[in-house]
Amino acid sequence: MNRLFLLDKLALGEIDFAIVEGNFEKEKYDYSIFSQEKYIPVCGKNYKFTSEPKILKDLLNERLIIREEGSGTREILEKNLQARNISVLEFNQLMEIGGMNAIKKLIEANMGITFLYAVAVEEKLKKRTIREIELEDFHVTHEFAFIWNKDSVFATEYVEIFKMMSKIQ
Repeated sequence: MNRLFLLDKLALGEIDFAIVEGNFEKEKYDYSIFSQEKYIPVCGKNYKFTSEPKILKDLLNERLIIREEGSGTREILEKNLQARNISVLEFNQLMEIGGMNAIKKLIEANMGITFLYAVAVEEKLKKRTIREIELEDFHVTHEFAFIWNKDSVFATEYVEIFKMMSKIQ
């Protein structure tokens, strides 16, 4: 589920709380930081680069596989690229996919590159079916937040749920 979908459900009262990646209007919600995650470029273990990348701009010759608009994962990428005066449209090819599992399968099949949270590809990195693309100028971490509607009468309960979930993590 993408972040905007969850924020809409929360605003409508259809869900009580959510864990979201990406940016949200902090003045509309009460929240606690659930985790801080490393955001990395990855490719398949046998992916052949046009030329071995050293910096982010070296990846522009590649096919970029990204999530759909509205996804927090995509928003994080676009904001980090924008800070470096780069757009996703500058990549040689752009492929939008609606689900992270499909993206991981395409990456494993050496169909392109992507940017994902390290925790989302931890097993594939350990099994070496994909690899991190080491870049000199791209070191990003981002927060996942546990959020609920501001001034909720159930705020105390949500904080308790957050504490229990934090212990499990």
